[in-house]
Amino acid sequence: MRPAEPRRDSQIGQLLPAAAVAMFTIFMAFAAVHVPPRQGEMGVVFAPWTSQAEILGAVIEAGGRIVDTSRLPNVIVAYGLDEGFAARIRDRGAWFTIAAIGLCAGTGSLS
Repeated sequence: MRPAEPRRDSQIGQLLPAAAVAMFTIFMAFAAVHVPPRQGEMGVVFAPWTSQAEILGAVIEAGGRIVDTSRLPNVIVAYGLDEGFAARIRDRGAWFTIAAIGLCAGTGSLS
């Protein structure tokens, strides 16, 4: 009599914890790299349907300075003069702030 072969379901089930840890590690590494500074240059992300005029007005009203546009039309690179800028810009419609790198980096068009 042959020993029973392991079920394929149980093999996949054994890999799930390792896959979860790997995904969590990738997410945390991504988050750590993209954490915005408390003040200084950062990408400010708005809803995709927000106009450029609304975005620029919100940054100015929140006490920030416009640094550059980004590769995405709903993201602007701004300079927050103090630590309260991120909260004020969210109060004016921004979804979140992020480090100004990658897709959220400036294009150099305003320089």
